[in-house]
Amino acid sequence: FHYLRLISFLPMDRNISAWLVPLLLAVGCVALIGNIFHARKINKSLMLDIEKAQADAQVSSDNSKDCTKKVATLTEEKNQLTAQLNSANAALTALQEENVKLPIDSKAADTAAEKTEEGKKEEGEKEEGEKEKGKKRRRGKRRRGKGKR
Repeated sequence: FHYLRLISFLPMDRNISAWLVPLLLAVGCVALIGNIFHARKINKSLMLDIEKAQADAQVSSDNSKDCTKKVATLTEEKNQLTAQLNSANAALTALQEENVKLPIDSKAADTAAEKTEEGKKEEGEKEEGEKEKGKKRRRGKRRRGKGKR
């Protein structure tokens, strides 16, 4: 009998447990479904972020390659300009050395030119003297020739 008495009180408890367990199961299922949809949404946004990061990485890689090429080109230009600058500096140094020697050489050239001019004047004077002598001789011959005729 003891069980029968106990069973008489249980129908009320059984009624609560009869609808409480399914209710808790339903709430749990709704929570799980909501969690699944939320996880999908987060996964989609994370996938978009990953794709964007990969695209940015690709763009950065391409830019890096372009920049590397530009750096190589600019380095080559710099080397060429440095070589030109060095050759121009060498030419400048040579011209400056020549310029330092030039006043000395110009003095020597002036001295040589003066000597040459003096020599030409003396030769010119000698030639003039010889021309004068030649003219006098011709006159003298003409005069002698006129007198004999």
